Amino acid sequence: MLKGVRHIVAGLLTLAFALSLSARGQFWDFLGHTQIDGRQDHGRIQITRRDGPFRAIQLRVSGEALFFDRLAIHFEDGSSQELVISDRILPGGNNYVIDLRGERSLESVELWYFKEPWRQNPIVTVYGTQLPNPVAQAMAREH
Repeated sequence: MLKGVRHIVAGLLTLAFALSLSARGQFWDFLGHTQIDGRQDHGRIQITRRDGPFRAIQLRVSGEALFFDRLAIHFEDGSSQELVISDRILPGGNNYVIDLRGERSLESVELWYFKEPWRQNPIVTVYGTQLPNPVAQAMAREH
């Protein structure tokens, strides 16, 4: 009996923690990816998720380390946000998080990187975290 109560309490704590993270926008949604072509120094990731504005994006690299020169984030309204990175992102290491200016939907992320003799071409994946949805939050509070 005591063991069953512990499982229920553990489950409730896990659920509360997950809801807390979701409310603060800590979950990262997949937005798109590309495999880096070793013959070029530039690539583009088309954003596949178009369901609202994002407040930050995260770059993740897999396969081989990649040294980024700069990137440009293109928004659906035609504007862009350009950043100088000048940093190496390691696969499975720290991911690169970029806070976005304004509340706009994303169209694509353009990458400039240094060509290197990779054994396998790196893959760059973009994740995003959305702005809190006030309607969904109000509905959650009512239930």
